[in-house]
Amino acid sequence: MKRLFPLLTLILTTVIADAQENSWKIKLNNKTLVATTDEDENKNSIKIKSEEWKKNGCLEIQFTEAEPDTWWRSFLFYDENDNEILRKDSVTSYKIKIGFLRKSFAGKKEIRIYTTISPKDPNLAVRVRRVHLCTLRLQ
Repeated sequence: MKRLFPLLTLILTTVIADAQENSWKIKLNNKTLVATTDEDENKNSIKIKSEEWKKNGCLEIQFTEAEPDTWWRSFLFYDENDNEILRKDSVTSYKIKIGFLRKSFAGKKEIRIYTTISPKDPNLAVRVRRVHLCTLRLQ
């Protein structure tokens, strides 16, 4: 019994330390806006100044999977009224031109970016849930 407890503690510590989490980065013109593993709408809300929004360049999403090659990932772009404006399916990273975003979100005050997953195996059933990655508040 005296040897069993330290052995179990060592195994549990190894399993916890080895576990990975999903993480993501959102970049605007190569400037990192969000780099996190936490889904927190308040923390992951970024103000974008109008001069930054008017520049040419790209918005980039990089998603690192805890279990690569298990899921199809989609990125969803919503406005402040929860209307889906854009969607990109079956990717783990996505680069979109700011000019295209400006045109798609003309007159909008927010861009909410979400991700969803679906299994690569069509025989698996999974509950689909939107995960909030970032909210861009346009100034």
